[in-house]
Amino acid sequence: MTDGPASRWYQRASLRTRMMLTAAIAVAVVLSVGGYVVLHLMQGELMETAQDDGLVEAERVATLAQRGALPTELPRAGDLSTAIQVVRRGAVISGTPNAVERKLFAMEELKPGVVQTSQRDSLPIDENGPFRIVGLGTKTPSGDATVYVAVDVEDIEEFVGLAAELGAVSLGVLVLTLAGVFWIVIGRTLKPVAAIQSRADAITGSELHQRVPEPVGRDEIADLARTINAMLGRLEDSAKRQEAFVGDAAHELRSPIASLQARLETALGTAEPDDQPVLHDLLRETTRMGRLVDHLLLLARSDAGTISPGRVPVDLDDIIRETVPSPGGSSGPTTIAVDTSEVEPVQVLGQPALLEQVVSNLLDNARRFASSRIDVSLHANGQQAILTVDDDGPGIPPEFRTEVLERFVRVDESRERGTGGAGLGLAIVSEIVHIHAGEIEVTDSPAGGARVRVLLPLG
Repeated sequence: MTDGPASRWYQRASLRTRMMLTAAIAVAVVLSVGGYVVLHLMQGELMETAQDDGLVEAERVATLAQRGALPTELPRAGDLSTAIQVVRRGAVISGTPNAVERKLFAMEELKPGVVQTSQRDSLPIDENGPFRIVGLGTKTPSGDATVYVAVDVEDIEEFVGLAAELGAVSLGVLVLTLAGVFWIVIGRTLKPVAAIQSRADAITGSELHQRVPEPVGRDEIADLARTINAMLGRLEDSAKRQEAFVGDAAHELRSPIASLQARLETALGTAEPDDQPVLHDLLRETTRMGRLVDHLLLLARSDAGTISPGRVPVDLDDIIRETVPSPGGSSGPTTIAVDTSEVEPVQVLGQPALLEQVVSNLLDNARRFASSRIDVSLHANGQQAILTVDDDGPGIPPEFRTEVLERFVRVDESRERGTGGAGLGLAIVSEIVHIHAGEIEVTDSPAGGARVRVLLPLG
């Protein structure tokens, strides 16, 4: 089928609309074909009846001719017999008043007992027609003759035409009525599907305990609901196993890293001066490994849908001021100044630990590339809290501003690795911000470097 506008519209239409149209079209086609067949058969039956009446009249006239009692002028018999004419050797020997003076039928004369019929749209008489002509050969005392009877079938044609028009109107009304019935019935039939869809849309990775409503009965929709609920049960079990694995992995990975970090810190206090640079490097890599493990575990929980933003009021300005003095293990230069004078009191709804991770990662990312200063601002605008972190570093080229929000993406591979980054800081921020129904964007900073702006709904 050609992929035209009608086909594309049909494909985009709802299932309810398509089912209703398909059913209505099928009914219209079946009734149209059935009506045509009935009208055709009825017309044939009426024409056959008219022809039989004409033959009866021809036989009556033939009987008069055979007895030699044929008058010159014949009376019209019945309502259908419009014109009667008896012809012998090309001459009219008898007929009805409208068929006495001239030969009306351009038909060959017939042998006795032979019957012939034909259809004429018009005759040179007052009636309009069409006409059914019956010819019958007969004997007369003066020789063979042919009796012609013209039966007017105009009323039959008009009746059939009127029946077709009434049938078309009735068909339209019936199809529209059935379409309305189909629409209501299909809507009620698909109502459980809408309920299933609504509940399924509301189920997230953190709400796999919910189930879609199961309709009463054993039809296909009920089977679909049961299948979806069984699938949700399997997903819930899988999510629980994955969450348990993430928790166990977090414990198993963090414990040795924390132990190693503690031993290195202890060793630094008693190490010889020549050994301290190596221990510092080991401690820095251990700290970096611990931070990387935390990031990976957080991303794993996000992918599993087990992170909930919560609905706790959080003073974002307090988090900023608590995080700035201790950026959480950043390896950047300690001479970089962080300006928080533009931080205003703003409260949002969310999970404090996650929002603290956002601030910490933004500061770590800015400190990693800043030359001498970082500017942090926070204010409310309408229904959003706007957190902005500017640095005076080299900035981020426009073609990378979307990619840096993805995992393991580095603008400068060598420099990023040298400063301890794994390409997860801004990806973590993006994940947490989206979990809190917020937005994040990267642009140019007035200070010359990069600006990262986070927009969160107000509490």
